[in-house]
Amino acid sequence: MGLIFILGSFFMNSNDSFNILTHSKLGKHIEFLKINLIKVVQQYGLNSKEALTLSQELDRYITLFQRCCQKGECN
Repeated sequence: MGLIFILGSFFMNSNDSFNILTHSKLGKHIEFLKINLIKVVQQYGLNSKEALTLSQELDRYITLFQRCCQKGECN
């Protein structure tokens, strides 16, 4: 599940605006990644390559979510 592929489903236009439906999906995807990160850390350890990669992906989505909220597009 690559970042570029997933992000493509959330972008609505060139200035990275989200609509309410996709904003909701973004929040759900963040929760999904958080749960997976916990499982990966339990299985491979906190400093594993798998955990670090997933953590970085989660950080990117959280940043996108925060940008959306700064634009007043949060529910």
